Amino acid sequence: MTAQPLRVIGKLRSCFREKFGTPRQPLLVPGATATLTIAKEFLPEHSLAGLERFSHVWLISYFHLNTNKTVRPKIHPPRLKGESVGLFASRSPHRPSPIGLSLARLVRIEGATIHLAGIDLVDGTPILDVKPYIPEWDSVPGADPGWVKDAPFPSLRVEMSAAAKNDIKAAEKRLNVNGLSAVLTDILSQDLRNPRDRSQMKDGLELGFFFHDFDCHFSVRDGVATVLRLITGTKMHKKERRVSPSKVNLA
Repeated sequence: MTAQPLRVIGKLRSCFREKFGTPRQPLLVPGATATLTIAKEFLPEHSLAGLERFSHVWLISYFHLNTNKTVRPKIHPPRLKGESVGLFASRSPHRPSPIGLSLARLVRIEGATIHLAGIDLVDGTPILDVKPYIPEWDSVPGADPGWVKDAPFPSLRVEMSAAAKNDIKAAEKRLNVNGLSAVLTDILSQDLRNPRDRSQMKDGLELGFFFHDFDCHFSVRDGVATVLRLITGTKMHKKERRVSPSKVNLA
């Protein structure tokens, strides 16, 4: 059988600029927004007909920022604090075929563009498909969540410094958005740090992640994440590692 290349229907334009800071699961940050414009070759005026009647959609994506050259049979989910599970018992992005599955809220459709919320994908992610979420089939009451039920998601209390509050007001005005403080709270409350990285877990260490058009600096001490400041005009402090679609057999 002749192999068929995967086709990218569009690239996600997300508020998340890098992996660090992006939620580990969908819908954890309801205010995280993105847009997906369907390529003209897929005739969006026809292929999107009827999708506006659904409240949520599945996004099938390609983890284009993966840099792992080998696939390990066991991984260390952050919430297990160092313990390991089998690769296929996890949602790790480091997989034999780096395909992602995300559930997102469908806000509205304008022409060829789908407006989404509750995103857990970084800006520029290639989207391979969009499917409607149908509760009758996609939700299983009483399903067993496996090891997840024994490993609560890490939680931090979040505070804003006086400087951060001023920066947030300026950012909301500049970006023409509301509720930025609540969104940052949702992001940081889930503890972005990697528990296996001892240097990153040091109390009081200043860390940062890019979001929208600014670099959000924060620190964690005694279970409290404090947003210190928002810095604009800076460059990404991590070199982007984007694999060309031609190298991964994406059309």
